[in-house]
Amino acid sequence: MRPHDLLVGNGDLTTGRIGHGPKRRRHLFRAFSGAAALLAAVALLAGCSQPATDNGAPQSAGGGKAALQLVFIKNVQFAGSFFADSKGYWRDRNLQVDLLSGGPNLTVEPVVESGRALVGITHTAQAVKAIDNGADIKIIAAGFQKNPFVLISRAAAPIKTPQELAGKKIGVQALDMPVFTAFLAANKVDQSTFTIVPLQSDPTPLVTGELDGIMGFYSNEPNFLRIKGVEPYTMRLDDFGYPLMEESYIVKQSSLDDPVKRAQIVALMQGESLGWTDALANPDAAADLAVNRYGKDLGLDMNQQKMAIRSEIDVVQTDETKAHGLLWMSDGLIAGTVNSLKLGGVNADPSMFTRQILEEVYKGRATV
Repeated sequence: MRPHDLLVGNGDLTTGRIGHGPKRRRHLFRAFSGAAALLAAVALLAGCSQPATDNGAPQSAGGGKAALQLVFIKNVQFAGSFFADSKGYWRDRNLQVDLLSGGPNLTVEPVVESGRALVGITHTAQAVKAIDNGADIKIIAAGFQKNPFVLISRAAAPIKTPQELAGKKIGVQALDMPVFTAFLAANKVDQSTFTIVPLQSDPTPLVTGELDGIMGFYSNEPNFLRIKGVEPYTMRLDDFGYPLMEESYIVKQSSLDDPVKRAQIVALMQGESLGWTDALANPDAAADLAVNRYGKDLGLDMNQQKMAIRSEIDVVQTDETKAHGLLWMSDGLIAGTVNSLKLGGVNADPSMFTRQILEEVYKGRATV
């Protein structure tokens, strides 16, 4: 699987990747006393109603401290978490969340399984493989409702369908090959009909015309090309038989079974939903939080961050999320993801996913 690349201030494309091979990666709170957390848990078990805070927001039974492990560095792809923190959505629920930055060499699953983080944001295939290897993990939500992987070509010479790969030279990074070959299998495309060229993180060969197309990430390489003055054409794998949820939220099954931790998970995910609602409504403010606050020391490029969050709106918000709430996992999305992962040799099963937390977050509504 391929994560976000990051366009930093000097214009370099710095890659963090995660895949079926070497572990590489791309790409939240205020103190509340343990006694209060215990009282909150008792209130939850007793079915007590939730009092309001001073600002009118409902208090959550999930008080205390928790950590959210991000899959990559603090850029705009985690805008929902930044809003949840900066606007006090977790604080209103008496939850202090520590946002743990990820990076190229960090694996999210062990951080969650060890208890260092209550919730993690990771790649779906990686989570599924961990579960398949015995990890005590469940997938509880999905930030990206659509497959963010794309086949990118120049708008002046677009590749619009998988069949149009014939005779072309396509650049694919090594860690993207499992995704790409599974996509070809889903569309019954013979690899011998075109040329696959090993690609590094830099999409410049597409700019220069050395390649006809490259595999990339919807909110990354196309924007890099636009900044370079080349208008891209993006063929979404999601539109051609390869659906895949991404930015998956994971927790331990044992945390779901613990009343106190479960209440904290619900409170954390309520904050995420509210935060992403704000990010979608105000993408410029989302970019500003990434560049000037949470990723201040990273040298993020403001223009690229604005372009990235606007691109992500298309994969975060769908008819399903409008009907059921952000981060939702429909039966169809789960089934499609399971099938796509199996095409890529990842042993996925619907039992690895649960909507229990989202159902507690939304209570039959589409908003918190």
